[in-house]
Amino acid sequence: MAHLYLFSEASPSNWLATGNDEAWRTIVNFVFESDLNPQEQIDRSETHMEALSQDSQYAGFIKDLESHLPNGTLRKWNARGGYKSRLCYAFGMVMSEYRPIISACSFQEKTLRASKATLLTTYNGNIGVGVGEGTGPEKIKDSKWRLQKRRSSTSFHGHQELQSSENQMLVLLFMSWFIARQYRSYRDKILKGGHPDVDVTGLTIVSDKLSADDDSRLRHQQNLRKLIDPEGKVVKIALIRSNLGVPHSGDLLADNLTGWLNAAISDPKGEFAQKAKGIDYTGVWGDWSLFLGSVDKPEFVPALSYL
Repeated sequence: MAHLYLFSEASPSNWLATGNDEAWRTIVNFVFESDLNPQEQIDRSETHMEALSQDSQYAGFIKDLESHLPNGTLRKWNARGGYKSRLCYAFGMVMSEYRPIISACSFQEKTLRASKATLLTTYNGNIGVGVGEGTGPEKIKDSKWRLQKRRSSTSFHGHQELQSSENQMLVLLFMSWFIARQYRSYRDKILKGGHPDVDVTGLTIVSDKLSADDDSRLRHQQNLRKLIDPEGKVVKIALIRSNLGVPHSGDLLADNLTGWLNAAISDPKGEFAQKAKGIDYTGVWGDWSLFLGSVDKPEFVPALSYL
């Protein structure tokens, strides 16, 4: 029995920016598989921070990683004083003993915008909304008379509504779809690898962006359930965020990896691209993809082929 903790982060900033079409962005999902009994944790009202601190494998991984960092502490990727280079070195040093589950996707803003229609169709198709059902993206105005978009769809699952600016919505939809894609890929690998005894009973997704407030968190959590487990029979899903002002090591690691990979894809001949390629032999970047866009369906190639 296992419980997955997935930390999701996007770089370099929260949302797309108008007039920034050539800019590269990267989404990283850092996943840790815990063998601790999640029901016991729930019964004790433990947070993901408390639960992971009791997992010896996770605690050992973070301790070994931090032992190679300045002041022995994980920090944000934008920290100064040579921190970025040390983080890359530290990550490479622990690869001989640990194999963290990392899924990443890099793309240019113009590519995501051009794929908007297919992304919405794919997203709604996966939550049970057929072609012609519901409504398309509808332009509205917020309380400050700024243009917003609302995506509303009605299916047998109920009424689903996401409302935000297009610069936010495209990132939120893609993050949700990408999380679901990684989970399905993870389960397929378990089954094809001949490990039917590995029973993933729960998935906790830690994301500031998808958990912006209580209303949006509940909507995103419900839609993630539809994307991952439409029948609600396989896995229990929770969408949360870490305590504000107290970064958790999982959040920091996702932030570091997102910053590193985005720096690498933005400058394929630069320092951080070379450092990423330097540990490719470990297989850690096997699920780092480059999003090429979509006509009929989303298309990807290995990101390292671009470096």
